[in-house]
Amino acid sequence: MESICYRWPLAAIHGYSNDIDRLESLLAVQYQRWGMEERELGSVGDGMIVLWQSIAADSHLPHLLIMAGLHGDAPAGSWAILNFLQHNSPLLLDKVRLSFMPLVNLYGLRTGVKSNRHGFDPASGFSGDAPTAEGEILHAHARLLTQAARDGVLWCTEDPQARVAWLCVSDPERTPALALRDELIQTFEPCDGPSPEGDTCRNGLAPLPDNGDILHWLSQETRCSAARAVTPGQAALEQRIFAHHGLIGAFIASTLAP
Repeated sequence: MESICYRWPLAAIHGYSNDIDRLESLLAVQYQRWGMEERELGSVGDGMIVLWQSIAADSHLPHLLIMAGLHGDAPAGSWAILNFLQHNSPLLLDKVRLSFMPLVNLYGLRTGVKSNRHGFDPASGFSGDAPTAEGEILHAHARLLTQAARDGVLWCTEDPQARVAWLCVSDPERTPALALRDELIQTFEPCDGPSPEGDTCRNGLAPLPDNGDILHWLSQETRCSAARAVTPGQAALEQRIFAHHGLIGAFIASTLAP
């Protein structure tokens, strides 16, 4: 079992990054403000995994899924979703159908460890291997998730030991990947060479690995634009949160660009 537990002070709430109950309550306020629909996917005993979606009357709008909170030592993406909702207008939903899944590994997020309570990675095992309990819940809602990610999926995560940032993308030459990279390197030094997780990066971009994780699974099912943004855990938490906020905005803007 993991011995290192990660949590960071978060001045905005006068608390810590692993105060997931506070995060859930703040998210609920924003989801109500945005008029989003709550879809309870299931629980493994540590809290409900929820997908929040805008209600799009026009099915031709781009469908984008933003994910975070799969690894408990990577909370910045979850807080960045809150930050994005707080600082943007619901009028955005006239242009795009957004779905947010910010809290998957609730045990890991509360305790500050990467894996779930059984020591497994909830993001793994989606293609061929047996998924975790959280993964089984997500697999049971495969149709819902693939529809949500029809035109793109962004996974906001981080490496607590890294000092550089990088993106794993389905197509490094496509506009969404380049726009995300340009956004990322405004804040962090890009990885150039092997990443701390073994990805082969070139100026902050790496091909999406064929590793059977949730992002690879969704990209294979939908053939959509897929990206995993990894920020460095050695940077300040607020810096990582604002970087992921910017990445969410850049991902949406690149999808909407003519």
